[in-house]
Amino acid sequence: MSNGSLFIDWITASQHHPDGGLPILTGGVTVHYSADGAPIFERNQSTRFNGSHDTSVRVGCDGFRVSLSGNAGRFSRKDNVFNFGLQGTIEACNRILVELGLPPFTPATSDRSTPGPFALPHSRRGCVISRLDITRNYKTGSESSARAFIRWLGARSIARMKRGQSGDESVWWANTRHMLKAYIKHLEMIKHGADSNDELVSWLKDQGVVRVEIELKKRLLSELGLNDLANITDTKLEELYEEQIEPFKRADRSCDEDILDAIPPKSRVYAAAWLAGQDMREMASRATLFRHAKVLRECGIDILAPRNIERFPVKVRFIELEPLSVPDWYDLEARAA
Repeated sequence: MSNGSLFIDWITASQHHPDGGLPILTGGVTVHYSADGAPIFERNQSTRFNGSHDTSVRVGCDGFRVSLSGNAGRFSRKDNVFNFGLQGTIEACNRILVELGLPPFTPATSDRSTPGPFALPHSRRGCVISRLDITRNYKTGSESSARAFIRWLGARSIARMKRGQSGDESVWWANTRHMLKAYIKHLEMIKHGADSNDELVSWLKDQGVVRVEIELKKRLLSELGLNDLANITDTKLEELYEEQIEPFKRADRSCDEDILDAIPPKSRVYAAAWLAGQDMREMASRATLFRHAKVLRECGIDILAPRNIERFPVKVRFIELEPLSVPDWYDLEARAA
């Protein structure tokens, strides 16, 4: 993926082998029963496979279907500040599968991947992807700039996505198709047990590194035809990533002189009050506010969120954030603890 700054941080994949005869690997079995108590369906649960540095992935096999879920590129590595692109991630998955005596993930061959209504059934396909997290680190220049950036993002609304926020450390938006999240990387590492004085943690803090991540869920991958490994390329993933983070790239429109002219007249007074930092609860009833909030979200304004009237420094805006490439001294090799 370009300069190595865009990488995969989680993968959930599976492949069906119609000939069967594979080793059984399970952490238990879930059985579904009919109303009269007869078993009608059972599914093997995956089991946790542990590596060094307190890392793990979940792997399963019922004799036919092999599955793996987790941060395969992080497996047996000290940290995940940087990771692998698509090919490196699949190679990491396959090293784990082969170690467990299971066949590696492979793409469907060209004569098996017939598109459209004549597509071959699932059992004839290669590796199928049902979740993929793609990630990039950005540097803002300092921890205070990183926090300011998260606060700025927290005031943004994305249509048809529910937003959540944890102070000025992280913010996220989610629906049934995908999730977008941004967080300060060195703070996340400390929360997961890293020493605040660790050299890498200090480097991230000094750089003001913010991670922007997109979790592509099964529904969206299927809609885009990216659930088949044979159809996925690093180029497609990078194009999709740039498309999905487009709302982060837009300039802070609250500073534009003509923003009110683009807003429907009936909602304009509420937008103007919010831009001025007024407490919206004093203006109208809850029902009225929610009605106008729905309209204004399409214009990039969320009047239900507290207005951040602090002018955001231009140098820290997302469009000018610098993607963080993998430094020469950073080690991507998996090692024993």
